[in-house]
Amino acid sequence: MRKYKTAAALLIIVLMVAYTFFVDSSNEAKLIILIAGLVVLAVLNRGNAVYAKATKILARKNPAELESAVRLMEKALNLGCSENNTVIAATLVLQHGNIEKAKKSLEEVKDSSSKNIRARAKTSLSMYYWLKGDLDTAIRLAEEAKEDNKKSANLYANLCTYYLAKNDKKSYKKTLAEAFHYNATSIALIDIQAIYFIISSDYKKAGVTLEKLFSQTKPGYSAPYIHYAMVYLKYGHVRDAINMLKDSLSTSFSNTSLLSEEEIESMIEGLENPDTRLKWVDAINNDRMLALKAELPRLRKIAYERSESDIIPGYPELPDFRDDSFMAKDDELEDEREDVDTTLNAEDEAWLEKHQD
Repeated sequence: MRKYKTAAALLIIVLMVAYTFFVDSSNEAKLIILIAGLVVLAVLNRGNAVYAKATKILARKNPAELESAVRLMEKALNLGCSENNTVIAATLVLQHGNIEKAKKSLEEVKDSSSKNIRARAKTSLSMYYWLKGDLDTAIRLAEEAKEDNKKSANLYANLCTYYLAKNDKKSYKKTLAEAFHYNATSIALIDIQAIYFIISSDYKKAGVTLEKLFSQTKPGYSAPYIHYAMVYLKYGHVRDAINMLKDSLSTSFSNTSLLSEEEIESMIEGLENPDTRLKWVDAINNDRMLALKAELPRLRKIAYERSESDIIPGYPELPDFRDDSFMAKDDELEDEREDVDTTLNAEDEAWLEKHQD
């Protein structure tokens, strides 16, 4: 449909130019044809016009307007817009709206003649299958996208997430090494390292990683805050965890592929309530994979004591996450040269040794 609209628009422009300059007719007739042609072009371009309206709303970065922007993006997809705008609109809709509509639109552009469009469409489409629990398809699409764009930090972050979800730490390390080699950096790539440490039960390293991230910037999406809250709860620091979760709600737009705003609020409510506090702490601490899952922890149906303590007794002492001296390991990183790009230099190897087990 998009190709037909583009062809129709080009044909109308050619006919308008031809009639105006090469057809012998009155000025009034030419003006009528010109106006009619412009009206038809406007109708054909409605999707892009609606898309532009949505981007203006998003530029204001007001969380209260997100729903309105998403609705407009869905409308733009229904009307049809350029390939570039389709990828951007569908990605936002995938994260916050009708994921089936987003998938359909991404399918339409994933085989674009543009390498950049193909890569971005497949990257976003992989997120759809990740949300559906189809990790194999998600990985396949992301790996295909990487062939067209080897420098996308978001793509590498997605791939690392998928491999960790499959418990394939070897492929995770290879992908992270490749991202570093191509100088692909983003908040998501730093956060994915914290996730790796959480699911590896190394909460101290996760805390150091996140503390360094938060000391440099305020993440604009909820995931890093949720992960830091998980770290605090592992040390029994409930109030710090609650504050992190509350901060996540003040980000520009919550990352609903992890937890929705309503789910985050329910977690805060459960942790703030003295009657349910220990139940929620226990549930979160006993499921490290929550760092990757788009769902709340399962609360166990057993009796818990009432607790008003913001720092629960009996938990390990909270480390100073500003001290990262222990991050460097004395032992050598296992040789995985067959798994990483063989052009990695000594600096790359040193970085991996400092950041991985």
